[in-house]
Parts: sequence; C-alpha cells; structure tokens
Amino acid sequence: MAKAGKVRTRKRGKTWSYIFEAGQVNGKRKVVEKGGFATEKDAYTAGVEKYNDFLHGNIGITSESITLKDFMTNWLNEVVALNVKATTMQTYKSNFENQIVPSLGGLKVQEITPVILDKWVRELQKKGLSYSSIAAAHALIHHALDYAVHPSRLITSNPVVYVKVPKNAPKNIIKRTIITPTRFKTLLEKYPFGTPFYIPFLLLYHTGMRLGEVLSLSWNDIDFEKKQISPRGQIVYLKRRGYCFTSLKTESSNRYIIVDEYLLGELQRWREYQSEYEHRKDGYIYVYCKSDGTIQKQSKNFPITSAKRIPLVCTNSAGSFIVKTNLIKALREAGLNAHSFRHTHATQLIENGATAKAVASRLGHSNVLITQNLYTHNTLKLQEEAAAIFTKILQTNG
Repeated sequence: MAKAGKVRTRKRGKTWSYIFEAGQVNGKRKVVEKGGFATEKDAYTAGVEKYNDFLHGNIGITSESITLKDFMTNWLNEVVALNVKATTMQTYKSNFENQIVPSLGGLKVQEITPVILDKWVRELQKKGLSYSSIAAAHALIHHALDYAVHPSRLITSNPVVYVKVPKNAPKNIIKRTIITPTRFKTLLEKYPFGTPFYIPFLLLYHTGMRLGEVLSLSWNDIDFEKKQISPRGQIVYLKRRGYCFTSLKTESSNRYIIVDEYLLGELQRWREYQSEYEHRKDGYIYVYCKSDGTIQKQSKNFPITSAKRIPLVCTNSAGSFIVKTNLIKALREAGLNAHSFRHTHATQLIENGATAKAVASRLGHSNVLITQNLYTHNTLKLQEEAAAIFTKILQTNG
C-alpha cells in the first residue's frame, strides 16, 4: 500500500484503489474508498481530486441554480450524516421534509430572503408548532445556509441571521402532568403484573428514566446487590432499518440510578416469571442485536449465532420486546405521556429536598440548568414553602 499525504492507494487483485478518511459517524472513522483503476497513478489522481472536493465542501452541486430542497438534501447526506447519530439524522430529515420543504423547498437558494423566512416562521407558528419545534427548524436551515455561504459560495451572506423565532410561540405544547400515587395505582390496576406494560410503567415511575432507556434495559444492566440500574442504550425505530439498539442520548446519560426495595422486588418477581415462561413456552422469543444495532427476533429453538442475544427486562409473555408506540397509545388513553413519569419523578424529588444537581444526575441531564429551569421554580409545594418562609421573615421583622 502506498501513502502520500491524506490519500492512500492499494492494489486489490489486478486493479488499484484510493482511500481517505472523511470524518466520523457515531464515533467511528468514515473511510472513502473506490477501486477499479488500472494503475496506481490513476487511483491516486482520482483520490486527490475526490479528497479536495470533500475538503472544500463539494457536495455534488454542479450548478449555482439549485433549489433549497436539492441543496439541503445533498448537504444532509454528504456532510451532516458524517458526524451525527442515525437517530439525530432521522430527526433532521423529518424536520426538513415536514417544516422546510413544503414552504421553501422549491425556491432557489439565492431567492431566499429574510422577508420570505420571516413569513415562513410565522406560518409554522400559525400551524401550532411550539417554540422549540420552530427553533429546531430555524437552526437546521441556518446551518445549511451557513454552508451555502462557505465553503459552497452559493450566496454571500446568510439570510437566516436576520430572522428570529417568534417569542410568543407556545413554549410547551405537551402538557406536563403530575401522576399522583392514586392515579398511578389506577394505571397499574388496568395493567397488572404479568401484562406487558406493568414493568415499564413501574420503571418509569420509580427511576425517571427515558422511555427508550427503559425499553432497552437488559438484566445485565441491573445490579441487585448494589441496588443500581445502569441504562446503556435505547431502542429506536429507524426508517429502512426497523427497530434498533442505539447509544444513549448524551454522554451524561451514562449513569447509575440507586433504586428502592419495592422496585427491586417486583423486578426479581418478573425475572422469575420470565424464566418460567421461557422454559414452559416452546416458541418463546429471544431478542438479538446484530452488528449494526438492528434488532432481530427468533424462536429459542433456532438460536442465532451471528448476533448477540439481549436478555431484555421489558418483554411480553412471549419474550418479544415492547413496541414503543403501543405503550405510548396506552398512556394516551390514560391521559398521560411518557414524559409525565419523568416530570413526576423529578418534581417529587425536588419538592422533598433533593438538590437540582442530584436530580440532574439521576435523570441524565447534560446540564444542571435544564433541571433547574424545568423543576425548581414551578411546583405548588415549593411556592407554598417560599410563602411560608417569607411570612416568618415578616413576623420576625414585625
């Protein structure tokens, strides 16, 4: 193998290939390689040309007269995809297709003005989108048009700079509901022990974990002696791949959660219940993780040797994993959403004296300010305590 600068060449059979590194995907190096060249010189020359294209932002654009839809499609696939997780990429594409393309996709990049963009964000507001949803779409097109300025040199300045997200857009479309003990008891009466949703609901209520974390939890993630749960991933649905195991949302999501005796007891009871079904049911399902993270299900009678079996905690009685959308539907019927559990858990901890830092660590928030902004200023109990303290101050001074 020859090496010169950033481009390498190597012979494969009777032909030559060029190779160079082009960023990272999910923390792994992405390598560009193309073969079929008759000589090493041909391979190297083509490699240098391709590397220079990559280095200077050439993302397949051959004309300056390009629509925003085509430009952003190329930018997302050739630039953004190199440096983000598949789940993040899916979110970006959904945002692009649903919020940007309908109003702006057919315009040439050079035709987009601050006036057009201002009208666009206000249209999103009229549709009922929340402030955060509009801000996400705004940020996405902002980054894309930054790239159109440099290195693509399609426009001289970014028009998004002059457009702000409407401050009066609703800040919170999803209602945050506190699940009272009575309401939680009613929920478990509808989904008692032995039904697929009992253990997921219990884990959500007792730990404040994210729904994806709960559904991907394996028995290897639970230490009964130390009374700890350590979430290590999530289950997500990706287009064209189906259900997959992926890494946690953020680095701070790698944590351990000390749990109570009641939850541990119910988990132990459920493990014994699973084991009994596994030995009794002939077609019991094993869940596997393939090398690319894709989930594969298979009867225990026909084990898969090429994939890793994941002994999931949250399964139905047949051993299969819980489908997130089914669980969300059950919560909607009860007037709740998955975040209701997380909100309830954090609020109860804050109201009973836990520090914002401790709660942030337990929830896996990347910044303690997130916890403070969400939970330390807007609970009735905290307001009553503050009022009582101020009353004492007045009495002391009086």
